[in-house]
Amino acid sequence: MIGTSPEILQALSLSLQECSSENVLSQQIAYENIAAKLKPPKHGDTNKKPWQRIGEVKDILNNFILAHIPLSTTMPFKAKCRYLALMIRRIIEAANDPKNLDDKDYYGNKRLELSGQLMSLLFEDLFKTFMYNF
Repeated sequence: MIGTSPEILQALSLSLQECSSENVLSQQIAYENIAAKLKPPKHGDTNKKPWQRIGEVKDILNNFILAHIPLSTTMPFKAKCRYLALMIRRIIEAANDPKNLDDKDYYGNKRLELSGQLMSLLFEDLFKTFMYNF
């Protein structure tokens, strides 16, 4: 998904070698590897079964990693994988050719809040103030 050009393969070679040396060769093994690196909970059940820890990993991937991209029911992480692959490809291309860098001051790269969103926030704040004073 990232690409097959020699520059991209060269940039990814160390990551692929590390996965091979750690024997992370399938999605299930990757889940188990990430679950082993999670911090134990501060309180509650500290002796969770491996499948419960893998459920926590999937929940983190779903709700915290690229949280603005929704999951589909047929292929849950496909959209997130595409977006992550696009970001990785653009980083590698920018590292190889500085002309590919984006201008962060360009208006097309800004996130703008439209009037409806701003009115919604204003109403929410005023309504909370009204309910607190009532």
